[in-house]
Amino acid sequence: MPTTKTGLTILVVDDSRPDLALMTAMLAKMGHEVMQSTSGEAALDIFRQQIPDMVLMDVLMPGIGGFDAVREMRHIAQDNWIPIIFITALGQEDDIVRGIEAGGDDYVLKPINYKMLDAKINSLHQHLRFFREKEEQSQMLRDYQVRTEEEQNTAQDFMARLLALDKIKDPLVQFRLQPAEVFSGDLIAAARTPAGHLYAMLADSTGHGLTAALAVMPVLQSFHAMVAKGYSIGALAAEINRKIREYLPANRFVAAVLIALDEKNGRVSVWNGGCPPAILLNPDGMVACQFDSRHLPLGILNPNSFDDEVTHYHYGDQPCQLLLCSDGAVDSADPGGMEIGMSHLLQAARTESLAERLSSMVRMLEQQLAGKQAHDDIALILVDCPAEALEEMPIPVQPELIRRETNLMSATLAQEQHEEQVEWQFALTLTAPQLRQADIVPLLLHVVNQIELDGASLSGKLFLILSELFNNALDHGLLKLDSALKNDPQGMDRYFEERAIRLKQLGQGEIKIRLLKTYTVAGLCLKIIISDTGDGFDFQAFQTAALDASMRRHGRGIALVESLSSQLYYADNGRESHASIPLPGAGQ
Repeated sequence: MPTTKTGLTILVVDDSRPDLALMTAMLAKMGHEVMQSTSGEAALDIFRQQIPDMVLMDVLMPGIGGFDAVREMRHIAQDNWIPIIFITALGQEDDIVRGIEAGGDDYVLKPINYKMLDAKINSLHQHLRFFREKEEQSQMLRDYQVRTEEEQNTAQDFMARLLALDKIKDPLVQFRLQPAEVFSGDLIAAARTPAGHLYAMLADSTGHGLTAALAVMPVLQSFHAMVAKGYSIGALAAEINRKIREYLPANRFVAAVLIALDEKNGRVSVWNGGCPPAILLNPDGMVACQFDSRHLPLGILNPNSFDDEVTHYHYGDQPCQLLLCSDGAVDSADPGGMEIGMSHLLQAARTESLAERLSSMVRMLEQQLAGKQAHDDIALILVDCPAEALEEMPIPVQPELIRRETNLMSATLAQEQHEEQVEWQFALTLTAPQLRQADIVPLLLHVVNQIELDGASLSGKLFLILSELFNNALDHGLLKLDSALKNDPQGMDRYFEERAIRLKQLGQGEIKIRLLKTYTVAGLCLKIIISDTGDGFDFQAFQTAALDASMRRHGRGIALVESLSSQLYYADNGRESHASIPLPGAGQ
């Protein structure tokens, strides 16, 4: 008699002991292990303690009959399928139907044909193996889904903490980020520099989903680190480009638009590499200026070929809003093309309320999608650009006081240098090649923060003073730029254009910088001395002219430095500027 290759554990239930003994012997010969029971109650106890591979169940028994016992077994096993064969002398059609309805899988009539029984056991065994394989696969799939969900939740939490969108609370920034999948390959960031300038970035990695989201991680890290140090957006773009090339595969790149907002001077600066145009909107929602992509996306060019040139625009005394958007937003507005999609976004932005512009654009995108999932991530940023704050600038010191203080400083400078004690000093000389390429002020700020325990508390004030004095030495001492250009409504843009041209052409000249922490009769202070090899200038006449209300757009930087410094004076015909900042403990 044929037997199965792998034996089963079979529970045989029959109140006839001779029939039970015969079935046990025959099943053992077939290669199976047998558990015996002479009643339905005992069978259920065995079934609960050790669920068998298969059950052969007699129908007619005292107490709990076969049909009821099988129903209870199905309840005990729940989703675990156990093959059950009814063995009985009842061969009527109704009896067979009752057995199947009770949960039986097959039926064998007495007297038993053991060849037939062996075939049915083997057939059900094959089904059992298939069922268990499917169950194992289903369990593996369930386990995989659980692990995937856990990993996805962990990744989502990590990405949410890293992106920190909930921490973008600058009152000038509104944004919308809608991923096409769970993770977004679009990135939004905003932060303030030590000088208080607002930087914002919209980055769009190739593709979408987790792979695209991971690709923007180097972008975010570099953004926050460099903004905190006050680097320009051009230097920021160059560093992010370097990081992407270093950490990401060659086929991964990131389109990005970076903006810097100088509220006090009414100026925006934009670097756009591969993103849709950044649009400056006037109060009526019309385009005041469009900043098209002038660069390749980040990660394509090697650092030596990278172009960090930035576009500047002076919007002046008219409040505006700057719109940044990703390809996904434009495509969702209208998949017909960039120009059409941008026109739909701009049309939606023409609302009576500036505060409603973002909501209006989002509603338009939702209507265009009509409940369908977007094919690409959607990112929108609106940055409020307040009117130029001329009235908030510090009032320059009176010329008589400037002359009197300068003369006093010149007379006592030698004596003071003998009296002061220097705790530390740092000196740096820059020639034309470094001046054309380096972002100097963040470097100096980093040096002070590394040396001074209280350096971080000075960052804002120190950044402003260093920026003004260094830029004066470069712009006026070496590049010989005329600040009067800024007075014209469009002069600020021409000023920066001319500055970029002259800086590229700068062939010679030096700027020397000294930073000193000193103890003087006035207490602890940080001294900043910046000198250049230019022709010098009449700083007294410059200060006097700065008082003229008709020349409001220049001279304000020096007035700001005067308000932040305990001392500010010039030497060597204006080629050398000295500023002092009192440190904690000064005067104690």
